[in-house]
Amino acid sequence: MAETPTTAGDGGSPPTLVLVHGAWHGGWSWDPVLPALAAHGVPAHVVDLPGVGRAPGGHDLAGHAAYLREEVARLPGPVALCGHSYGGAVLTEAAPADAVVLIYLAAFLLRPGESCVDANAATPPPDDPALGPHREGDYLHVSPVAARHLFYDDCPAEPAEAAIARLTPEHVATVGSPVTRAAWTEAPSAYIVTAKDRAISPTAQRAMAERAGRRYEIDSGHSPTLTRPDELAALLARAIREAAPHG
Repeated sequence: MAETPTTAGDGGSPPTLVLVHGAWHGGWSWDPVLPALAAHGVPAHVVDLPGVGRAPGGHDLAGHAAYLREEVARLPGPVALCGHSYGGAVLTEAAPADAVVLIYLAAFLLRPGESCVDANAATPPPDDPALGPHREGDYLHVSPVAARHLFYDDCPAEPAEAAIARLTPEHVATVGSPVTRAAWTEAPSAYIVTAKDRAISPTAQRAMAERAGRRYEIDSGHSPTLTRPDELAALLARAIREAAPHG
């Protein structure tokens, strides 16, 4: 039987894990993980950040941070937060100081004044420019071929194609905007490195992970939500449990 994460001071009830997706994705990207989280006794709340085809609100980092603050403020009881990829920047800017833990999954754990683009400088660009994002007006797009290369290189074809079909453009003022706050200096933090990642290299991730309180690794590409949902859920439950007081 899976051990249930608990937090002291709230009758032993587990915190709600707030799940924040990465750029070009939506809250749907967490769907494969939710049953496994429930099996570990982790209640989850999925955030769908504002954007094209997503929730209403500002499409930039500031708009996403404001939206996350509002989402968290509506939740009762203690919270933990997990951001995947760009979602880590949103956590860094907007997570509450009293969070049980901030979990960065292949994510941008940034210092004030630093952007996702800055922190990812250690990731070599693909040899073929067509395998990276491209700009159209104020939005960044990822082609199906680029998405397969960056996000889903270790995924089976059918679920990868289904995910690729749901990707949407992302405003340039997301990954290119610097954060103004470092929430991970105020709340406990943990980092999950994806050891075979092409979107954010393991080198770049491990450099950011040095700033976190705890570090874990998973032997996957950029999307363990899709390829290793059970293993990922177990790691998330562990991160909450190990960060909680007396956990």
